[in-house]
Amino acid sequence: MEDVIVPIVLFSVLPVCIWLVSYFNYRKRLTAHETVRHAIDAGQTVSPELIEKMSLLVDPIRADLRRGVLFIAFGAAFAVLGMMVNFEDGDALMPMLGVASFPVFLGLAYLGLWAFGHGNKSA
Repeated sequence: MEDVIVPIVLFSVLPVCIWLVSYFNYRKRLTAHETVRHAIDAGQTVSPELIEKMSLLVDPIRADLRRGVLFIAFGAAFAVLGMMVNFEDGDALMPMLGVASFPVFLGLAYLGLWAFGHGNKSA
């Protein structure tokens, strides 16, 4: 029974996590837009400074930096886990470093996007 449940859970966790992040990002953007809409409907003037501050909520350049750092930390955690498991099983280090390389390279890619997009404010 667990031979079936473990792979199903393992392969369904990633799509669920991606969906949750996408959903909550959508909700954050929707809340920001509704706030501006309610302010305009109430007759208040919306200053450019307020729009600038609200745009920081959905700034893709800042999001790239955060994602890059988180992915690199996630990969480093896998690498440390591989070293810890290697004490028990001598053949565990290389596969765990291989698994750790995927989030590290994704993190490096996001940091590259952040670095190249940092000077371009029109993105």
